[in-house]
Amino acid sequence: MKREKKTSNKVQNTKKRIDKTKPKQRAVSKNIEEKIARKNIFSWSAVILIITLAAYSLAFTGELTSWDDDEYVIKNPNLKELSTETVKNLFSEYYMGNYHPLAMLSLTIDYQFGGEYTKRDEKKHKGKVKAGDIKPFMFHFTNIILHLLITLLVLWFVYLLFKNFKVAVISTLLFGVSTLHVESVAWVAERKDVLYSLFFVASLISYLKYTENKDIKFYAFSLLLFILSLLSKGQAVSLAVTLIAIDIFRKRKLTDIKVILEKIPFLALAVIFGIIAVSAQKAGNAIVSEDDYNVVQRLGFAGYAFTNYLFQLTVPINLSAIYPYPDIINKTMPSYYYLYLIPAVIFGALYIYSFKKYPAFAFLMAFFIINIILLLQFIPVGSALHADRYAYISSIGFYTIFGLAASLIIENKKAQANVIYGVIGVYTIYMAVMTFQRTKVWQSSETLWTDTCEKSPKAVVAWNNLGSLLDKKAAKAVDAKELQKSIKIREEAIKDFTKAVKGKPDYVHAYYNRGSSKQEIAKITNDLKLAESAIEDFTISLKYDPLFSEGYHNRGVGLERLGKLDLAIKDFNQAIEIDKSNLSYFVNRGVAFGKSGKANEALSDFDYVIDRDPENYSAYSNRGLARNMLKQYDKAIKDISMAIEIKPDFTEAYINRAISEQAVRKYTESINDLNKALEIAPRNASAFYLRGVNYININQQDKACPDFSNAVKLGDKRALRYIQKYCSE
Repeated sequence: MKREKKTSNKVQNTKKRIDKTKPKQRAVSKNIEEKIARKNIFSWSAVILIITLAAYSLAFTGELTSWDDDEYVIKNPNLKELSTETVKNLFSEYYMGNYHPLAMLSLTIDYQFGGEYTKRDEKKHKGKVKAGDIKPFMFHFTNIILHLLITLLVLWFVYLLFKNFKVAVISTLLFGVSTLHVESVAWVAERKDVLYSLFFVASLISYLKYTENKDIKFYAFSLLLFILSLLSKGQAVSLAVTLIAIDIFRKRKLTDIKVILEKIPFLALAVIFGIIAVSAQKAGNAIVSEDDYNVVQRLGFAGYAFTNYLFQLTVPINLSAIYPYPDIINKTMPSYYYLYLIPAVIFGALYIYSFKKYPAFAFLMAFFIINIILLLQFIPVGSALHADRYAYISSIGFYTIFGLAASLIIENKKAQANVIYGVIGVYTIYMAVMTFQRTKVWQSSETLWTDTCEKSPKAVVAWNNLGSLLDKKAAKAVDAKELQKSIKIREEAIKDFTKAVKGKPDYVHAYYNRGSSKQEIAKITNDLKLAESAIEDFTISLKYDPLFSEGYHNRGVGLERLGKLDLAIKDFNQAIEIDKSNLSYFVNRGVAFGKSGKANEALSDFDYVIDRDPENYSAYSNRGLARNMLKQYDKAIKDISMAIEIKPDFTEAYINRAISEQAVRKYTESINDLNKALEIAPRNASAFYLRGVNYININQQDKACPDFSNAVKLGDKRALRYIQKYCSE
């Protein structure tokens, strides 16, 4: 018995020695695992970047679209000059209903590197691009690079959270190739989304490092990065609450005075920038009237949006640039929308269930909710129920749920590991292919709006923008054949604008655009009924927006062409009263004054324009006509010659100079100018008429009669009396 006891003691002593070495072995094992993980993360980082880059490769070749890209880039007053004054303007102004100075600054920097197309580029691309147009490549390049950097930061963030290599890689892979991110990456105007996200995730990483190391510098970095994120997009305010979720997950005591003090600067900044964001949205008329839909309907819309985010992040089908409200006319909502609250309630129930049992899953669900809840249209912003771009940051939590679940299954069921890896691989390829296909939609305005109209037929903005594209295409017509084609193109545009106003009867810009298209067709065809119809459209647009200066201006142009000069001048006066900065209003009022016989008033308007814009060829040409009326022929010819020097293909200037030359009996010079005008615009009725008059003046009746005949065919009835006098047999 004693010997057995001794043996037992030896065994126990051996066990104790082994137990003492276990922590050391575990520490060594952990260090080895971490080294392997770090090595693997570098390798997988490269793999993730390559796959993500391949999925977004088409985005490099995209154009600037007509959806805010024109406002953010082409018309951006601060874009072309990077100076102290520019930076001051960017940080002191709202732009397009947002306060995002860093995003605007980044676009300005892109322009300095990217620049504009040259004449050489125009020749190289065979006229597909135009010299002077802004090159889009650099803007797309920066967006894609930012997305790649964010993807790497997500990998780092998830790894710091869970210290698990598999979770980090799977989550990041899905985030990188997610099709719902195409809108944020391929759309230049959404620079604010990827820029704020870069600083947002970097701030989270710094905060995690702070909670681990208690090094105050990481706290300072986190706060600084949060400020940079807020200066890029107001949506960053959700970071302050996300930090509290991290504290709960890390089991930090929320009532601890130190933890409370840490959060005060973040929460204060979130409140300040939240107020700024709402103020900017109101200033830009982006916040829709809260009375449009009641609170209960808003709840249904929130459930619909939340469920769609969950579904489309998983299965990215039927994606659209715009997801419109179901009935913006009567403000009704189909009853089945309330059913979308069921998935939202289930998600919430799972969160509650997971809170104690599976805290990691509860944190990730909270991350998703915190970063999406402000975007569920409880405060109605814009004209869409939800948007792909809104899910960019929240998707980190969503895809990490996938990564964590897959990792747990692999660890607990090692026999099925290869199957799980295979499923993840196939799903990643599926997402990458869907993303590649989606980037095709963002290649141009035409592909974007065509796709949106197909996917969301109630998206009135899409119909309006598609019509505007067609109208711009028609405006490029020059010769007779192209002008006839332009009529058909504008007729298609009118159909699109009509769909827009049917869907939104108070759609000011759609009425205005439809009126403009009708006006251009009437100008070519001399269709008086269509011209009157255009004026009706402008009148309706002004009914819904009495301060719409362009509406008054274009109605004035239409009235002037119909000979209703007093009414036209009244409209031009109204347009100028609203917006004195638009010099075209003064030019066209001057034209109306001239046609009314008020040469001095016309001259005053043209002088005003030329003083402010010495390159305004239209003002020079029309001032020449006004001087003709005052019999200042030498000055008239000098003015019109200046217009031609500025714009050598300006048809009206050649005609106007021909009139001045005709007045001083320089018939040969006048004919030469009219020849040039007809070379540029072969169907110009006035040019045929005036050239015919010149031929009569130099006794070349045989040449005059064909010109008069062409003038009459093209609608210039002044030629009839010449035909009766000189051309009747």
